[in-house]
Amino acid sequence: MNEIKHLPKTLPSRNAEFEIDIVGSLTKSDYKGGFSCKIPNQRAQSLIAKHKAFLNAGFDATLDKQIKNLHHMVSYLKFTIDKAPEWFIESDSGYDLYDTNVVEEIYHKVLKTEEDWLNTVWGSDKDNESE
Repeated sequence: MNEIKHLPKTLPSRNAEFEIDIVGSLTKSDYKGGFSCKIPNQRAQSLIAKHKAFLNAGFDATLDKQIKNLHHMVSYLKFTIDKAPEWFIESDSGYDLYDTNVVEEIYHKVLKTEEDWLNTVWGSDKDNESE
């Protein structure tokens, strides 16, 4: 019961902001800008799953693992990113980019905001180990 005492009484904001400044691994283009994202609720998670299924088009068993991973990241970003630089919006949430490392970087930043949010809500494993 002690581990529950440290939990917050209200939920923290579901919104977060971050910046990226990265060079594309293939094109060597500079990608910079600010992003705003949100923790996905049940509706957003459903939309992510449906969009990923649409991109995979029923070929889950035969698509290359890297393509399926890209489809997952693009679908995830499509429904979690609220504000983004024009180049990201025009690239269909990164789908039209040649530089997969840029999509991966943005995706990992979004996941980090989720991890931080969940740690605020539930506490981190490190917090629980020290008690």
